[in-house]
Amino acid sequence: MIRRIGYLPLLFLFAVHPALIPAQSRQVIARTIPAKEAAVEIASVESPIPVAISIPMVSTTLKVVADDSTDLGALSPALNISQEEVLSSAGTYGDFVRYLQLLPGVVPVSDLSNDLLVRGGHPTENLFVVDGVEVPNINHFSLSGSNGGFTSMIDSTAVGDMDMRPDAYDAGYSSRLSSLIEIHTRELGEARQSGNLSLGISGLGGHYQRTLAHNGSLMLSAHRSILNLVTNDVGINGVPTYTNGLTILKLKPSERDTVSLFSLTGSDSIDITPCPMWKVTNIFQTQYSGWRTTEALSWRHNYSPQVTTNLSATYSLTRQKIGQQQQIGSVYGGCEAQSLLPAYYENSWNSLSVLNYDVRTNVRKWLLSAGTRGALATPDDSVAQPNGQLSPFSADITRSDAVTFQRKFSSGQTAVFAQAEGGFGSRWKLLAGLRAESFAITGSYTLDPRVSISYRLNSRQNLHGSYNMSSQLPPMMNIISYPGNRSLKPTQVRQVAMGMRVLQANWGTLDVQGYQKDYRREAVSTEYPSLMLSNMVDTLGQGFTWLPLVSSGTSQSRGVEAALRAHWRSRMELLLSGARSQTTYRALDGIRRSGNFDTPMVVNAMSNFRLPLKMQMDLRETATSGRLYTPFDLVDSNAQARGIYDLTRINALRSPLYNRLDLELERNFHAKKGVFNVHAGMENVFNRGNFMGWAWLSLCKEGWGCSNSSGEPYSKVDQMGRYPVFSVRWEF
Repeated sequence: MIRRIGYLPLLFLFAVHPALIPAQSRQVIARTIPAKEAAVEIASVESPIPVAISIPMVSTTLKVVADDSTDLGALSPALNISQEEVLSSAGTYGDFVRYLQLLPGVVPVSDLSNDLLVRGGHPTENLFVVDGVEVPNINHFSLSGSNGGFTSMIDSTAVGDMDMRPDAYDAGYSSRLSSLIEIHTRELGEARQSGNLSLGISGLGGHYQRTLAHNGSLMLSAHRSILNLVTNDVGINGVPTYTNGLTILKLKPSERDTVSLFSLTGSDSIDITPCPMWKVTNIFQTQYSGWRTTEALSWRHNYSPQVTTNLSATYSLTRQKIGQQQQIGSVYGGCEAQSLLPAYYENSWNSLSVLNYDVRTNVRKWLLSAGTRGALATPDDSVAQPNGQLSPFSADITRSDAVTFQRKFSSGQTAVFAQAEGGFGSRWKLLAGLRAESFAITGSYTLDPRVSISYRLNSRQNLHGSYNMSSQLPPMMNIISYPGNRSLKPTQVRQVAMGMRVLQANWGTLDVQGYQKDYRREAVSTEYPSLMLSNMVDTLGQGFTWLPLVSSGTSQSRGVEAALRAHWRSRMELLLSGARSQTTYRALDGIRRSGNFDTPMVVNAMSNFRLPLKMQMDLRETATSGRLYTPFDLVDSNAQARGIYDLTRINALRSPLYNRLDLELERNFHAKKGVFNVHAGMENVFNRGNFMGWAWLSLCKEGWGCSNSSGEPYSKVDQMGRYPVFSVRWEF
């Protein structure tokens, strides 16, 4: 089953655990590491092994952080982003997920969402982990088959920092095909309590944190959109509303025990009612409401300074309701449709219950870990397309997408892992891990090995390389839509990566890395041999499309990435990233084509400049190759007065270069209690009409003057134009 919902994507327009330390290392850890919890809080024994230095973090405070020597040091340097960098960035709305779109190898789907395409992968291929808790979906307005939306459900003021690993990562986490994104929530430090209130175009929010008795702590964070209070239309014939909340409670009932409670909840909704005029690209009314939550309870116990166990239980629930009606008539008679034809209805309620247990021990400079995971997935989905629509992929008038199904059942998942990390001498570090997973719903299992090694050339340079295999099931809704889709197998990726820290100096760092990812067992359409689930034609302006699938496709992505992070005294910080890559795929017809997310060239620049009068200017410049698109079959489309795609030319054409400049100014004002930060600027300063896609004008008739310059009834749809932003934040 493949799902595409008309213009619903356009609603995005506005809308503590210590690390295990080798017994021979001398180092006091101030930052907790949620990456699979550690064995001891402090270890202090002499060691000849030098402490590894991480990538210096360039931020408004010019903070430079040294990684813990055992924080998976054999892996390639993690792309670490601090809270200060996110909040002082242009073009991100202060959303930490959007900031990740600036990193090398990452490409956004569009200006309208914070989807992440990492090294040519699909947005669903990224795993989000918050303080060690795997969160299935972290964003608002996120449909099945995607994990991106307009904005995150976690306020960025609650985030301390985050790491992104696009290749091999800790085997204790679930496998994903593209990346692991670890989010570490904010820490109090030496303060007893802290908080903030913020107001801006993205809404009203607040964050509060305080210490509790016996070294405990409490964090509360919430955010609410406000545009619906001042308007009922933000340019898409509707206005999105959303609310979220985050609670983290940590208690230490004894010196050896830590208990943590985690709760993340978000809700969102929108009603879209386009005017049925001849120039509109959307003829569907849409009602959407969603609700998602993740709750987790974990217990860490230190048996000794060398052995730690972790037990956690997690429950995640996602619910969404979607209704669509096709508008009939009223081209000149105002904005009231003469009649509404029911087109689509969905009521889904999907839960995932997970129990994790792992043990970690420190033996002769080696960190050994093993664990097991049991999960119960319970989908409860009801879908109806009573009248359906003619397929946008075929001129055959008998191929109607009228599908109705209801599924409710439970299915188990299990996993085990083992991993070892350590060093040889003072220069070599090695990580080797193995993860095995099984999925009852498809009767399949996977075995994913990973190996990563690093070699320190000198105090300023090092080499690193990795080989890893990752596996991931297609989205659950795709599996249950057709009986034959229950035989779909997990997609598997083999990735090889090699890189180098070219330079590390007191003013910054330069890193270069190359990679190749080979996909196999991709889900492809059995009806349309050129279509693949992760490379579907973007049916802009269309309704839902459902298709039977089989695991017979392949893909490949390869490229070279570079990242420069630098600062000059206290006046300027710079993040400059670039990538050259290629992404291709083969579906059932065996023809190699460019993938939807093939973006050969990507360059990003993010900078902060200190100005007189205590002002700071934030700039962001992004330039990429244009989007690929599939043209309409004009002969058949005109003959039937509807958009029909030419599937012999999937992704055959590319739009002009994408380019966008964002500029914002900010200033801090110190009050008697706390600091006020005022932030204002403009997105897409030069108002470039960056291409998003083509939409067929279904209500356009010959002679009405609605055709384009070629005389055809389809219209270019652009991404976001010039757009003002403003926010005020009070830190206390």
